Amino acid sequence: MIRLLIVDDEQIIADGLFETLQQLGHLELDLHKAYSGMDALKLLHDARFDVVLSDIRMPGMNGLELLRHIRSTWADCRVVFLTGFNDFDYVYEAIQNQGVHYLLKTEGYPKLISVIESVVEDVRASRQWSELVVEVNEQMEAASQVLQKEYLLRLAGGDSAANRETQFVQLKLPLNPQLPVLLLAGKIRTNRDGELDYTGRSRLGYSIQLIVERHLSPAMTVKSAIDDLNRLVCFLQPQISSLDAEDAEKAFEKISLFSAGMLDVIQQAIELSVQVPVSFAIADRSVSWDEAGRAFARLQYALDYRTSIDAEMIVTVDQTSEDDSRSGADNEEVRLILNKLGRMDACLDEGRVEEALTLLSQAKDVVARLPSDDVGMSMEIYYRITLSLLSYMNRTGIAGRREEEVDLSRLLRAEGPDSLPFAIEYAARLIPELLELRQHERDRSASQVINRIKDYIADNLAGDVSLTRLADIVYFNPAYLSRLFKKTTGITIVDYVHELRMKKAIFLLEDTDMKIQDISETVGFTSATNFTRFFRKYAKSTPYEYRDAARAKKSKMD
Repeated sequence: MIRLLIVDDEQIIADGLFETLQQLGHLELDLHKAYSGMDALKLLHDARFDVVLSDIRMPGMNGLELLRHIRSTWADCRVVFLTGFNDFDYVYEAIQNQGVHYLLKTEGYPKLISVIESVVEDVRASRQWSELVVEVNEQMEAASQVLQKEYLLRLAGGDSAANRETQFVQLKLPLNPQLPVLLLAGKIRTNRDGELDYTGRSRLGYSIQLIVERHLSPAMTVKSAIDDLNRLVCFLQPQISSLDAEDAEKAFEKISLFSAGMLDVIQQAIELSVQVPVSFAIADRSVSWDEAGRAFARLQYALDYRTSIDAEMIVTVDQTSEDDSRSGADNEEVRLILNKLGRMDACLDEGRVEEALTLLSQAKDVVARLPSDDVGMSMEIYYRITLSLLSYMNRTGIAGRREEEVDLSRLLRAEGPDSLPFAIEYAARLIPELLELRQHERDRSASQVINRIKDYIADNLAGDVSLTRLADIVYFNPAYLSRLFKKTTGITIVDYVHELRMKKAIFLLEDTDMKIQDISETVGFTSATNFTRFFRKYAKSTPYEYRDAARAKKSKMD
């Protein structure tokens, strides 16, 4: 949607330009008009405009003064000046400005339409945005640390990481996707959470990451991230380019020994620098990237279970054997699936049904393999799922409006570990239904909005049916309303208004004796001349010719 402002101190000219440009439905213009430079300035103060079509000579504030204000507020706004033969000095100054066009008033509407089409095309071309691509790249560069963190945490959470090599290149990660990786996990134990705001927590986390990376990076490549639960994950690789298995194995043994030997030094440095204890768990061997999520789950379990004894424990975790106090394999699977289920909210919000169902299938398999007496872990998995579903239903309002279609009691009624796989199956069946209900709600809301807009237009054809006015009625952004209307109905709002005006004009011409001037006002035109131009474009005849032909046809039938 292109926002265009018409400015002319002669009201009849401004109205004529407005009604002429209204007929250019293919341009999808959001039109506004002002009858003085000062009135235009008020509109420009309240909203952004893409194009201003203005008389260059006006009393009070002329077009050039208006141009200076436009440049100070909306530098990218295109300006088209309407000029007379005696405005050479004005025109000469105007054309010194980039993005300014001028048009002689004597050149007529076809030339005006051609210029406006060209300017609108230029505005849209600028939105293809070679400049934006550059800016996005710059912003991506600035945000690379945040994006790297998100991606590393997804890998640690068991993400399958499709197109891993491409992702590493795009995110400029210094790690090698073709080599294995050694995992180091940490748990930050601070009693100052209540004292730290978001900035303080972020600074603490970055400080710990910096200390870890600076101590390890001389001997290896290190990338780390900290999640919302104060858990640190580090990905370690030797600084080698060779993919030879024997060379890689020796290199990993070397960095494994170095890392394990440096952890107590790192702990002391963290304690001295930021005064918080950190526990570490390091894997005893490297793993493939596909195994990273499972390996991190094992480290996480070791930190949660073993380090309850000491806030600054360092442990090496065997990646092959099971824990001696409870089933390490079970805990590993549970931790991994719980990490993966963290993506469930995003899957529901974004309508990713297949991914959500895959997560539930994996969760069901894990629950089915757990010992029957391990109720706690099974219930944790199940209630993580139900929490996501209930949260989604509450966020979208489904829980309140569709209670008769969603059996919440059945969702919450898990009577024991034996029934959990069946309960998860019910949750899996519920997901497509919930998303379908959500889509029905959206469609119904959209239909209600569109019907309200249509009713208003029909009742106010002679009044203000501009996009801005229509958007105000339903409290939408004008550009969004324009897209929604076209998506729902298949035509633009401008074309719909034209269609209604033509239908009503034809009815009044055929079935009443109203004067053409009165008909033009009834269907929303300020002058019979503009109405005639509009009518001829769509009916290929003037209103007078159409009425005469309709009456002649009716006489023959009688």
